[in-house]
Amino acid sequence: MTRTDPLAMRTAVRRWRRAPTTLHLSGNAPRHAVQRFRESLTLRLTHEPGALKPSLRRSSMLASLSIRTRLAFYHSLTVALLLGVCAVALLGVVSLNRLTDSLDQKWVAGTRMLGEAADLISKIRADDLQLALASGEAEIAAALANTARHERELAAQRSAYAELPKTVEEKGLFEAFGRLADSWEAEHRAWSALPADARKAASAAFQGKASSLYLQADQAIVALIDANTRGASAAGERARVIAGRSALIFWLFIGAALVLEGTLFMVIRSQITRPLASITEALSALAGGDRDVAMPESRRHDEIGKLAQAFEVFRAAAFTLEDAHRAAEASQLRAQALARHDMLTGLANRRVLFDELNKAIARTADGSASFAVLLLDLDQFKPVNDIYGHSAGDMVLVEITTRLKGALLTDDTLARIGGDEFVIILDLQGNGEKLREEAILLAERILKAISDPVVVGESQVEVGVSIGIALWPGDGNDAETILHAADMAMYRAKAAGRGTFRFYEADMDAELQARTRLESAVRQAVTDGAIEPYYQPLIEIATGRVIGFEILARWTDVENGPISPDTFIPTIEHLGLMSRFTTDMLRRACIAARRWPNHLTLSLNVSPSELRDALFPTRLLAVLSETGFSPRRLEIEITESALLADLDTARDILLTLRSIGIKVALDDFGTGYSSLCHLRELSLDRIKIDRSFVQSMNEDPESAKIVHAILGLAKSLHLPTTAEGVEDTDVMAGLGGAGCEIGQGYLFGKAIPADMVMNWIEDQTEQQGAAKIA
Repeated sequence: MTRTDPLAMRTAVRRWRRAPTTLHLSGNAPRHAVQRFRESLTLRLTHEPGALKPSLRRSSMLASLSIRTRLAFYHSLTVALLLGVCAVALLGVVSLNRLTDSLDQKWVAGTRMLGEAADLISKIRADDLQLALASGEAEIAAALANTARHERELAAQRSAYAELPKTVEEKGLFEAFGRLADSWEAEHRAWSALPADARKAASAAFQGKASSLYLQADQAIVALIDANTRGASAAGERARVIAGRSALIFWLFIGAALVLEGTLFMVIRSQITRPLASITEALSALAGGDRDVAMPESRRHDEIGKLAQAFEVFRAAAFTLEDAHRAAEASQLRAQALARHDMLTGLANRRVLFDELNKAIARTADGSASFAVLLLDLDQFKPVNDIYGHSAGDMVLVEITTRLKGALLTDDTLARIGGDEFVIILDLQGNGEKLREEAILLAERILKAISDPVVVGESQVEVGVSIGIALWPGDGNDAETILHAADMAMYRAKAAGRGTFRFYEADMDAELQARTRLESAVRQAVTDGAIEPYYQPLIEIATGRVIGFEILARWTDVENGPISPDTFIPTIEHLGLMSRFTTDMLRRACIAARRWPNHLTLSLNVSPSELRDALFPTRLLAVLSETGFSPRRLEIEITESALLADLDTARDILLTLRSIGIKVALDDFGTGYSSLCHLRELSLDRIKIDRSFVQSMNEDPESAKIVHAILGLAKSLHLPTTAEGVEDTDVMAGLGGAGCEIGQGYLFGKAIPADMVMNWIEDQTEQQGAAKIA
């Protein structure tokens, strides 16, 4: 084909237009090859990533990491590599898509449009020949119509091609073609507009000029087609390069994956499976008795290293198993020893004591020898624990143990059987009174040894001891009964004033039985309310006017008649019934006092145990609220001994009671050793002088001095006083003259039941009225 051969040019254009677009990919990477490449990439992207393991690097940094961390690192490295390859492949696919789209939308479309434009120019040329040769009107009209239609189609192709992207060369060629086409169209329009005769006359000149323009336009289109062809070829070459590069990267990745897989297999074998096998072999050897076997891989810092180290610890522990077994046997022996001895003092415990008692009984079975059992119970030991704490109490017990050991002259048995109870088994020689003398000498040594104060920190505490002594065989027939006899003798020593000793006597059993019966009767009396409140008047000495009553407990037992408060009150305390008893007595007294004149008060004695109970004010207030009795009409009486156990708690309780209007009086003032301290620490409303001083004022000058001293102290502190035990007018006169405000005693009246109080008040009022008239 040459540029001067229009027919050959049109044939080539038609062939180009009909050829499939894939021909411009140069045959190396057709569309189906691109598709297979995409599918291959998809398969690799969806392949199991865990099947590909990166090679492990032998370096100090990685060796210090755990196996889990290293495998995670290798896996992440593989995934990153895979993602990178996929990204490159994806970019190649995108480029291929863009190139194929360019071939479809630009090169192929442009070539087709140019070919069609060339065909239209040929048709217009043929139309011109047909018009020049037309002789009739119909032929001329048909020729003109064809020319007009082909011109419109050529204009449409030019407009469509103008919209396509073009290079600078293509723009220049297209503009040149446009100018030639416009010139030819102007010439053709002028020639076709001439009349038929004129058109024929000018046909030769027009054909010469039009032929020149046509050839130039045709050459411009051929140049444009050549430019399109070169662009399409270049795009196809770029697509081939991209496809080849993507295929190369894909196969490189496949090769790298295979290498990584093989390397990972070797690393797992050398780093995991072989070390585990060596550890298993070492454990088998250890299980076979080879304790000298060395545990491999113990210097590693990963999981296998930790496993090896754990097995190394196990291997090392195997050496100490036998020693541990021997130590366990020794510990068992020590535990047995502890089971037979007191942990604090190291003395024999109750179990050993009974064993030694049985041995002593067996030794003296022939009557050639005897022994004594001394049961010791410390006096005033509980306040040590309450005031100084249990650690101080333990220190006291250890010191007492040391002193007891020093008091023993032989290897006699010394045991601790309770908190502050000790037992001594004393072997005796001789008979009759000589036996008692040896026991007495030991008891006196013990009393003397324990009488000295015990230093606890920066303080000194004084404790005593009460000793009960029982002699074998006269006071028992076995270990249980001889110890019981010593226990009863100890209680007799405590009843005798503490700090002494007593021998067992047969009548002590009767006393124990009587005490048991009393406890049962007291428990029932408290439950039934058989113990009743009685009321003793409190009299204003200056005027003789009654100002209130003190609540006193009275009990008449059905079988034994009247029982002294000194007997049943301590029993109530011992049975733990004091809180219930106090609440019941106050409730009954408040109900009775609601019928009295409103100025009369009630005085209630409070047990020491109540001042250690933080809930005591709550219970007291509940009774007052329940009965409607005003707190300002109530006064509670406390003793100094009630303050010894826990002064802080007692102070808080008393402050709470005073805050709600209840008055507080210190009873039996002058009999304790810390009265002045209590006056300073506590906010009191009244002092009650103990009856022992009041009743002996006339006979004992010292008692009178004490009473006057107490009254002077109370006056200086602005505290009113009440004298107990006023039984004659001389004492009353002396108290009144010394400034005592209130008197209480048989001179004014005994304690009476509630149903007699109103009659007594009326009688007292009448007597005062008669005295005023006289």
